[in-house]
Amino acid sequence: MSSGPPVQNEYRRDDSCRIDAIWDVGGAPPRPEEPVEVTDGVHLLLAPNANHWTYEGTNTWIVVGERRAVVIDPGPTDPDHLDRIDEVVRGAGARVETILLSHHHGDHSQAAHAVAERWQAPIRPRIQHGIIPDGTRIDLGRRTEIRTLTTPGHTSDGVSFSLGDRRVMLTGDTVLARFNPYISHPDGTIADMLGSMARIAGLVDDGWILLPGHGPAVREPTTYLRARIADRQRRIDQVAGLLADGVAREQVADHVYAKVDDQRRPAARASVEAILHYLDTRALGKREKGSTV
Repeated sequence: MSSGPPVQNEYRRDDSCRIDAIWDVGGAPPRPEEPVEVTDGVHLLLAPNANHWTYEGTNTWIVVGERRAVVIDPGPTDPDHLDRIDEVVRGAGARVETILLSHHHGDHSQAAHAVAERWQAPIRPRIQHGIIPDGTRIDLGRRTEIRTLTTPGHTSDGVSFSLGDRRVMLTGDTVLARFNPYISHPDGTIADMLGSMARIAGLVDDGWILLPGHGPAVREPTTYLRARIADRQRRIDQVAGLLADGVAREQVADHVYAKVDDQRRPAARASVEAILHYLDTRALGKREKGSTV
């Protein structure tokens, strides 16, 4: 494992890798604990932790090369889930070389130490809120190389993982199908999220597939990301309009997310706080720029 230069558009390839078994929007999810090989050497294991935060559960990804494997977002410390991870790795004739985390939230990272102990493998990053260097390469052999992209926004330590030969990218909670993920403000920021979404859109094309940390896959990701970025901008404009109309800051979330249930309201409020911070920062920048003219 070595650090390399930032990921460039060299990931673009003319040959497309066939997706064998994919969970698509509108389709039924795989059963928890029944692994699915979505493309050569890339296995999805849906964790048994479905709830109002994780939706159908956390997507644990196991990437296998030449007798070496990486576990990405091992999820909860459920004994059966840990056993299924082991079965996938051993069934491929491999051993776990390292555990990678897309970000620090417990629904993705809780089992990291348990997997590490079982396989005597390191965890990347090694500390909460640690950052895997941008452009790090993990070579698993058999034309299986993972390269990291720092993609903050949902959290400050967000990382995505690209497999260029397979034209797939594992995006954690930076990009989800069906809707935009919430911003875990103050740790995550709108500015970072917009930058990460634009970065991914610029590194892939519509022949790629994004494999998120929750829910189904994202097909035609460039087109999809442009639409989701526009959605975020509309939400920013909506909040700015409410403030201009005299709505108190503490009441904005109730206006924007009037129909959100109580379980999801904390996430809604965090996302609105992120937008308010974004607008405050933008206004401060404009004032500072004006003062220097």
